[in-house]
Amino acid sequence: MENNINIFPDSRGTFIPYAIRGWDQMNISINPTIYTFRGLHYQTKPFQTKLVKVIQGRVLDIIYNLKTKEIKTFELDINNDLLVEDNYAHGFLTLEDNTIFTYLVKGNYNPVSEHSIVWNTIPEIKNIIETVIGKNKLIISDKDKIGK
Repeated sequence: MENNINIFPDSRGTFIPYAIRGWDQMNISINPTIYTFRGLHYQTKPFQTKLVKVIQGRVLDIIYNLKTKEIKTFELDINNDLLVEDNYAHGFLTLEDNTIFTYLVKGNYNPVSEHSIVWNTIPEIKNIIETVIGKNKLIISDKDKIGK
């Protein structure tokens, strides 16, 4: 039997996109190390709406309103989920080792209109993350370090 599931491992852990009825995609992010950061991501044409949920562990979820520049943070564990509407950039920071995070996505993935805001270019977000991690190392991809 052929495996049609794409699996993307990197230094932060593993990312698995998967189709699910009623949504265009379901993503699974497996993060073995505390203070792993993924984000701040968003897409235009089409914009995407996400329903995010922690399956195991805890995260600090960050949403950034692209229009008003308002920032909201939420500490999520397995008892919470969060709807991230379009026109928001989204990112999360793991607060425990072995955190598993999922998000259902409405709006087909379009790599041409995929964008990333570098976390430390927004002073309030930089302050939030640096306060949480203290002197610990932030685990982040090269792609998220430079943005797009």
